[in-house]
Amino acid sequence: MLNIERVGPAAVPADADQAMVPMRDGVRLAADLYRAPSAPPGPVVLIRLPYDKDGAYCFMPLIGRYFAARGYTAVVQDVRGKYRSEGATEFAVHEVDDGYDTIQWVTEQPWCNGDVVMWGDSYYGYTAIAAAISEHPSLRAIAPRVTGSQLSTVLDYGDGTFDVEQTSRKVYFATHYVDADRYEWEPDWTRRPLRAPFDDFFSRIGKRSANFDAEFSGESPFVPPPVKALVESRPVPALYTIGWFDNCAIWSWHDVRALSRSAGWASHLRLRLEAIDHENYRLRDAPIAPSDDHAGDPAALDRMLPGYLDPAIEFFDAVLNDSADSLPRVRYEICHGDWREGETWPPRDATEFEYFLTPEGLAGEPPRSPSTVEWTHDPSDPVPSQGANPFAALFDRSDLNEIGDRDDVLRFTGPAVTEDTDLLGAVTLTLSAPTGTHVHARLLDLADGAAFLIAKGQLHFDAPRATAVLDLQHVAYRLRAGHRLVLDVMSSDFPEYVPDGDPWTTPPGPPAPRQITLGGPAPSRLHIGGPPLN
Repeated sequence: MLNIERVGPAAVPADADQAMVPMRDGVRLAADLYRAPSAPPGPVVLIRLPYDKDGAYCFMPLIGRYFAARGYTAVVQDVRGKYRSEGATEFAVHEVDDGYDTIQWVTEQPWCNGDVVMWGDSYYGYTAIAAAISEHPSLRAIAPRVTGSQLSTVLDYGDGTFDVEQTSRKVYFATHYVDADRYEWEPDWTRRPLRAPFDDFFSRIGKRSANFDAEFSGESPFVPPPVKALVESRPVPALYTIGWFDNCAIWSWHDVRALSRSAGWASHLRLRLEAIDHENYRLRDAPIAPSDDHAGDPAALDRMLPGYLDPAIEFFDAVLNDSADSLPRVRYEICHGDWREGETWPPRDATEFEYFLTPEGLAGEPPRSPSTVEWTHDPSDPVPSQGANPFAALFDRSDLNEIGDRDDVLRFTGPAVTEDTDLLGAVTLTLSAPTGTHVHARLLDLADGAAFLIAKGQLHFDAPRATAVLDLQHVAYRLRAGHRLVLDVMSSDFPEYVPDGDPWTTPPGPPAPRQITLGGPAPSRLHIGGPPLN
């Protein structure tokens, strides 16, 4: 039985003044205004989101009041086509122009002194980035969290390889981008082809998502502008917050790498790197007890707000007071360690590590002679993903040790470290002569019979390759004394990532052998560290 809950807009709080903000094409977008009573004109923090400006999920009334109590007027807006706003429900199509027009309206109000900053998570962090692309002169700073300019897209690495598609994009379109409301439901991932449960869902509600259907009809219009549009726009001070366990971090790092290479943007960029997942659960609390669940406990939410919002407020205050140079370029949290700050990421004095994949495991030297290792990928029985909800990886942080016992997973185990060892910087895995089309890798922390995720990466390639380089993104992780690094290599990670082939519209194919080469002139190897980005 398919359970579906349709969620419409919540009531506008009594302490919020709602306005309908006109866009250049006549469409009006609904916004709530929070400001301290009798406050003089001052700076405005603008938040533009598709998740209901008044709903419980993103708790915007609490956030609006928090900013208002600290000297900012908060304007929280439903994006076009969502909840109380007018217009078509279209992902990423209008955010550059609508961001510009909303900022222009804000600056014309008597309670604004002409300074606007933008903050937000995920899609409402993306709308801050889109507004930066619009180059409105009154936008003074942005603080996007757990997001990036290419949010939800499949990254093209320009060498014939791509990232592997996340299932979350199509799920998102069938949840948040059907119409103005939200639909809560769970796809049955055991069905094939994968599109079948989605078509059943649309049949049940009597309508379809144009955003979802465009995924199958050629070039979809529902994609953000390329990162080039951001890099070539007028730089503004930007504080990027990236979660070590965020399933959207790949898009954050894509932006940060590009901006760090830009002479104009690099000096305006600040990084905050936290041990959080996409839903802002923290490693130190994992797995999450009911008393620490900010999604279900108001007291936990109140405790969360300072750590969640104060870094952005500190940043905005510094920018508006022309003292941003006093802030460190980077603040980072070491998993199982402390908070640190510096002028580069990774730190210039960080130790680099290189491990070679050998028949015996991870080693400091490559094998003396080349050999191949094989596994069989069965599309009907993919390797399971790390948990029930990829956006909340720390909520029920999973022990991945038993997955290494599967016949379709290659496991390479390193020696136990003799002292606490900090792993800092980029993680890349180079595989020699891989076969197949998808390769996935997980770097794990193994101790006492349990293995927990440190980082992961995946790659899609259609043609045979001499080597494949998987980006496992970046880490700041303390491997404690007695623990071991473990690397798992496989061909699937489902249902978080779409299996190879065309699983949306066709049944699974037959099992197929896969292999990589160990040793030889270009040995398979894992590298941690590297030169600073900035």
